[in-house]
Amino acid sequence: MTRNYILGLLTLGATIALGGAVSVAVSSPALALQTSFVNERYDELYADDPANCDLAEPSDEPLAAGKVVAVDRADGKITLEYRPIPHVFLEGGTRVFQVEDPAILKGRSAGDKVRFEVELEGGHNYIVTRIENSN
Repeated sequence: MTRNYILGLLTLGATIALGGAVSVAVSSPALALQTSFVNERYDELYADDPANCDLAEPSDEPLAAGKVVAVDRADGKITLEYRPIPHVFLEGGTRVFQVEDPAILKGRSAGDKVRFEVELEGGHNYIVTRIENSN
C-alpha cells in the first residue's frame, strides 16, 4: 500500500512538472500571436488618422498606452501608469520615466490618458521619446 502511494505521488509530481514545461512552451508562441494581433489592430485603427500623428519620426512599434500620474517639468520626468510594453519587455505598472525632450511635457497633467513611445537607453534607462494625448 505505501509503495503504491509513493509511486502515485511521484507520478503526480512528474505530471505536474511536465505540464508546467509544456504550458511555458505553448505560451510563448501564443504571446507572439497576441502581440502581432495587437500590432495589426493598432495599425488598422491609427495608421491613417492624421489627428493621431506626431511630428516626430515614428518607430515601427506601436505606441504604448497609459495614464499620467505626475509631471516633473523641472527634472524632465513623467510618472506613467501603463499597460505591458512588449517591445521593451516592460510589464504593466507605474514608473518614473526621463523624457528625451522636456518640451513634450508641456500641456501634460495628472489624469491625462496618453500614448507614448519609450526606448531603452544604456541597457537600463527607459526614456520617453514621444507622447501624445489619447483622451
